[in-house]
Amino acid sequence: MAAPIVVDIASGPAVSGELAAILVEACSRAAGGGGCVLGDPKRTGGSIRALAVVWLDGPDHRRLRVDVASLGSPDGALHSRELEFRDEDPLPDRYRTAGLTVAAMAAARAGAPAPPAGADPGRTAGEAPPRPVGWFAGAGGLAGSGLEGGPARIGGWIMAAVLDPRSGFFGTLSASYAAAATRDPAPGLSVQWLTLGGGGGLAAPIEPLDVLVRTRIEAVAGWTRAAARDEAEPTDPAPAKPMDPARPPEPAKTAQSWGLGARGAVDLVWPADAAVALVGGAEAFLQIHGTNFRVHLKPEPKLPLGGFTGTLGVQLRLH
Repeated sequence: MAAPIVVDIASGPAVSGELAAILVEACSRAAGGGGCVLGDPKRTGGSIRALAVVWLDGPDHRRLRVDVASLGSPDGALHSRELEFRDEDPLPDRYRTAGLTVAAMAAARAGAPAPPAGADPGRTAGEAPPRPVGWFAGAGGLAGSGLEGGPARIGGWIMAAVLDPRSGFFGTLSASYAAAATRDPAPGLSVQWLTLGGGGGLAAPIEPLDVLVRTRIEAVAGWTRAAARDEAEPTDPAPAKPMDPARPPEPAKTAQSWGLGARGAVDLVWPADAAVALVGGAEAFLQIHGTNFRVHLKPEPKLPLGGFTGTLGVQLRLH
């Protein structure tokens, strides 16, 4: 049976058993043979392929140093490598990288072949493994521009997003529904908005504030429905008579409008890398093409060519 690599976490803050197990598992998979075991080299019996000591620096475990002495090395010298991670790199990934580095250094010192495919020791020699693509879902409320000269619209939104943390690029799909903030934005008029959007942008963290800033541009398609209800009026040309309160009003009159446009937005996500985060944003939209509904009301309500919207909600990390 092949001899193992003995790994000792020598100093620094206390390390949870889960993190230590991640380090040993990554090292064993890459090293093959006898794998890697955790323990004090001075108290380890039997044959040993190499001794590795992992030193931790700081309560955030951001800097690690790996010292490896391979017993099969011709010179038997101690070799070291220092790793420094980004603040947003998860702790499990940092310890997984340390384990892969131990295996790669032990193999190099002993003149053994490189670790098997998938371990990627060349990359881990200088940097942490890339973080996986993140998938997110969010929902919340909104308030923004309504009809020209009318009250604001209020409603809700949902959004799905995918983020590549290596490049900062992300994509979005969203939908929102809103209604006029008051029951009658124009005399006898009720208005609803339905908007669909899709696009993408760039995301960058502000590390001191633990905030992720996202800037995005989206193509949007909007549908608006207006319903007007007028009081019934007498058709007799004779002098007007008092209206019968019991007489039902005329059926509702409706009109629809659709439009295509573009939307630019800036979102703030806090905490930046949490499973559940608050999301607030400001959006500006511009209608490029569409139709305007017409109803027989004075003054005639009109849809604006552009406007602004504020959003606030919650985002969940799905993967």
